[in-house]
Amino acid sequence: MTTIVRPETIRRQNRSTVLAALRADGQMSRTKISQITGLSAATVTAITADLISANVLISLTDADHTPSPRGRPRVVLGFNPEFACIGVIALQLNKISVSIRDYQGASIAEDTTNILTRELSGDQLLSALSSLFEKAMSDVTCQPLMHIAVGVQGTTDVTDKELLWSPITREMNVPIAEHFTKLFGVTASAHNDCNMIACALRYNEPEIYHSDFAAILLSHGIGMGLYQNGHLVKGKYSSASEFGHMVHIPDGALCRCGRHGCIEAYAGDYAIIRRATCEDGQSSPIDDIRYELLDQVLQNAGENDADALAAYQEAGEAIGAGLASLYALIDPFPVAFIGSGTRAHTLMDDAINKAVGSSQFNLPSIDTSFRYYLEETPLITTGCAITALKVIDENIRTSLLLEKNRSLQSVG
Repeated sequence: MTTIVRPETIRRQNRSTVLAALRADGQMSRTKISQITGLSAATVTAITADLISANVLISLTDADHTPSPRGRPRVVLGFNPEFACIGVIALQLNKISVSIRDYQGASIAEDTTNILTRELSGDQLLSALSSLFEKAMSDVTCQPLMHIAVGVQGTTDVTDKELLWSPITREMNVPIAEHFTKLFGVTASAHNDCNMIACALRYNEPEIYHSDFAAILLSHGIGMGLYQNGHLVKGKYSSASEFGHMVHIPDGALCRCGRHGCIEAYAGDYAIIRRATCEDGQSSPIDDIRYELLDQVLQNAGENDADALAAYQEAGEAIGAGLASLYALIDPFPVAFIGSGTRAHTLMDDAINKAVGSSQFNLPSIDTSFRYYLEETPLITTGCAITALKVIDENIRTSLLLEKNRSLQSVG
């Protein structure tokens, strides 16, 4: 059977290739784009001319490179920051962070507020999110808003529309995307925060995080974003990768999710405090961590306090056992640990490595190194930004935004 490839299909694919190259590597000359993508110079010229005419790309003088052979400054192409803006929101335990970014990804407005998330109804939570977003948007005067991406602590549905469950709120099935679309008239999406952290690491450090790796959040909760074969792992129905809620000890300590024996029930901030202060493992997890208490536990461990050391030992054992189970299921992979818990990684590393043990099964050249990043919020917002910008890029690929922008120009 002969397959006929339509010219428009080829144009869309070439457009996507050019946009992806610029999104990954930043401003480039047409020659560089051709070298990276493998497209002919004529094709790159035609595609970029089309994108420039639609105000998606702009031409810039490249001050960071040597002049051309004729002595003229080299011209590079980049995304037009005024073509669009995106909204980025990170919803975490008792904190909401908002960033408005231009089409290049640069922040043009930011705001953060502390709020007791578990005390709010679903409607109140959505109202708090949109109110802070409206406040940030009040400082934006030019770029049209085109997408809003929300990173949340918890499980989202596979279509990136709803918050299905989260330990930071008692509400379930919160329609985040629908709420923002109705309110602002643009597309919106909701994503698991650890998935967004993994997206950010892959974007920021592709030489390390590319095909197979995991980003594990060590904070009030324990979460994971997992890449396999260059693709973010998601479930059939949800965002999946609930590493923190894998069973470590059956019928063990009480977890925030209501079950017993989860990895998080031993490795989350609340679990470490609970163990270090000799509370019963069945006692209710703390909703609002006072971080001076966690600082005290860390200080006590540094002074060889037996209970504090035991808390970090058990946390490391739980994390290591979870990794060993994953390594038995799929090949070992590099791991990035992120969040406040990384401050104590030297107290947990030995226990993690011991629990992982010989899970590499003598496989050659497997990178199972651990790397550490203290702040999770910037990574969540970066991951959301990249995700939102790619939504716009995809619309451009299918020419929808190009046609709309040309119509606006002809009217003007």
